[in-house]
Amino acid sequence: MLEDLNKKAKKAGLHVAVAKKADLYSIRKVKNGKLIAKNIDTDEVLQIIKNYK
Repeated sequence: MLEDLNKKAKKAGLHVAVAKKADLYSIRKVKNGKLIAKNIDTDEVLQIIKNYK
């Protein structure tokens, strides 16, 4: 699942990583490493990627 999210996020200039809590993710910008969101589920990750495109 993480690999699929990262493929989609890479096109938008983002990077998805696993959060400390189970089944949650965090998103950072590739360019400068700024944290965009943390402890979000899969649906929210896809929504953020869609907004950044």
